[in-house]
Amino acid sequence: MNVMWDRKEKKFVFVIFLLPFLWMIYSFLSGRYFPDPAEPFMTISGIWASLFLVLSISITPLVKIKRNLRVLNRYRRFVGLTAFWYSGCHLLAYLLLHAGFSFEWIIEDLTKRSYIYTGFFALLILFVLAITSMRVAVRKLGKYWKVIHRLVYLVPVLVLAHLWWQVKADYQIALWFTPLLLVPLFFRIKKLPKN
Repeated sequence: MNVMWDRKEKKFVFVIFLLPFLWMIYSFLSGRYFPDPAEPFMTISGIWASLFLVLSISITPLVKIKRNLRVLNRYRRFVGLTAFWYSGCHLLAYLLLHAGFSFEWIIEDLTKRSYIYTGFFALLILFVLAITSMRVAVRKLGKYWKVIHRLVYLVPVLVLAHLWWQVKADYQIALWFTPLLLVPLFFRIKKLPKN
């Protein structure tokens, strides 16, 4: 896949992918998320991060099923980077709006809310995948690049654990994302080469 920004339509795709973020910022600044902006901002950024993760892991199975969808391969890397971006927004919303960058608050939260660990490990893997998705990293890593990028199979599992672990009463988000993440993951794993 050509990872260079040499296609005119990628500018429009970039804007489309950025629209949820711009809407979140607009909603925040216009007071829609008040009096407690942390919860809606974390929820919405988490939903968008999960949606782009679903898109990212679905591209390969979709292309295998329908060859005329090969055009989607152009955007696979970009979709993955967007999933990382919204995951970062999700973490930043937690650190800034929820915890106020209070170290004591975060430590207390970590002792009470174990689902934070699974979300953090998912973000950490996405970070590794993001920094190794550059062409120079692909060249330098050689055969190890594929091994590292198979870590993507852990991310949907960690995200689902993150979603289900925090369910108190409203389980709709976790319920919707379970098949959306597991079905493409199943097809991806099924196609892994047998060593």
